[in-house]
Amino acid sequence: MMKQTRSYPGSDAILDAPAGLHTDFSMPGKRWGIACLWSRRWAFYGPWMTGCKAELSTAIAVVGWSDSYRNTNFSFLNPKAFETVLTHYLNDRYGHENWEGDMAHVPRYHGPVDWRSHDHLPVPGASFKVYNRAEDVHDLVMPDDLFVFPVSDEHFVVVTTVQDYYSRDENGNLAFDKGPLQELQDNIFNSITLELGPETQAKVEKIKAQVGDMQLCKEFAPLKWPTSIYPPEPSEAPQQQRTLKAGC
Repeated sequence: MMKQTRSYPGSDAILDAPAGLHTDFSMPGKRWGIACLWSRRWAFYGPWMTGCKAELSTAIAVVGWSDSYRNTNFSFLNPKAFETVLTHYLNDRYGHENWEGDMAHVPRYHGPVDWRSHDHLPVPGASFKVYNRAEDVHDLVMPDDLFVFPVSDEHFVVVTTVQDYYSRDENGNLAFDKGPLQELQDNIFNSITLELGPETQAKVEKIKAQVGDMQLCKEFAPLKWPTSIYPPEPSEAPQQQRTLKAGC
């Protein structure tokens, strides 16, 4: 196991982070703020003198709109609103990147795939994969495994897990058992719990009384990437909510 990183030990990640969430400049438009809470990498070694076979990396972050895109007219705790927000986030995080030259029409990523809605937390949540796409459009490799769920009206959590493999045979097949990596990843996911404060719990109960089913959509088709879809201006977000659930 390698050294872990805890960015805000014993602190409120949203309120105590310097100047709030930090703008993520790797995504277009400066639309998102992010605070990385925790990250860790585990190395998996083979028999003596065979070296590292694989690594498992996990990071947990809080994400929200940047100040210029904030909208207090709807809540991320509402599953339909969160589906819209998640669509915008995935488009900005993955959908704007594509290959160059003659392959400019080929996106670098493909997802979400293996979408699964979860109800074991007191808020709506979902897990899914986003694959790296090679220049061969049929070659999907090295997925990011993501688990997402809202934690306030304006913030949601993203848990990202990645498996990196370093040992393959002459045919390109894995030369080791990846079962221990998957077992650890499953244990991390199963260990995630969420306890809401009284104010947030009251908001969740109010939304539940209004919408009934608090689960996210059962299916979410892969988004069309590369994309030029951008988040709406704050005043437009509630109306856009009805038209941008492209994956459901």
